[in-house]
Amino acid sequence: MDLVKVEIRYLDNVEWQQDLNLTTGAHVDVWRINIANHLSFIGELTKLLLPDEINRAGRYYQEKDRQRFVMSRGALRIILGRYLGQQPEDLRFDIGPNKKPFVKTTGATVNYNVSHSDEWVTIAVSKTGVGIDTEKIDRSFAYKEILADNFSEDEISFINQNNPEEKFILLWTRKEAITKLTSQGLDERLKDIPSLDGNHQINNKIINSSKEIKLITFKLDDNNLATLAYESEDQVAIRFYDIDLL
Repeated sequence: MDLVKVEIRYLDNVEWQQDLNLTTGAHVDVWRINIANHLSFIGELTKLLLPDEINRAGRYYQEKDRQRFVMSRGALRIILGRYLGQQPEDLRFDIGPNKKPFVKTTGATVNYNVSHSDEWVTIAVSKTGVGIDTEKIDRSFAYKEILADNFSEDEISFINQNNPEEKFILLWTRKEAITKLTSQGLDERLKDIPSLDGNHQINNKIINSSKEIKLITFKLDDNNLATLAYESEDQVAIRFYDIDLL
């Protein structure tokens, strides 16, 4: 049995900055975009999409869901285009192993992952594999119904302390971020995937990876949490950006 190290921590203070010196290297970049504040860009973002992406947007019944898709897809094209030195509308995407999407490029290696919840879209970009999950802290969600199937006894004890709804979302984003990083999906192994602060040694078959994984959780605002998961044996710089669509 091969063991994989998973290191998990919470980042209290995040400094969001404007994009400068966008290169892939020994760092991981996290981007956020507030959907409500950028609705005036929907028309311009739609022009960046390919016909199949526009068709996908049109299949959403709710207007807010269509807007979220256009916003996340358009922002992804703009961001990746800046790293790769390409026009956003020229980028082409494909599906890799375990149905994980990737951008086709003959230049620098760029891995990415996208998540959205409430009024936020988050995008992680790195040379190594990345996963990101964003969730709204929903005080009305019946979280207790899914604890036994998805969390260990220690995790359930942690959640059931004070402010359980936020603690549930905290741990849930961590499990989701790992599964998005490794493309394993939400299956019966979710209960055994670690989510508490600290260092963990996990069977590589459970984690679906042979590489060391690091997780960092942070707040987008008072009502939304996000967790970044990335592959690295060393601590690397995490850069946080607010996207500027102007």
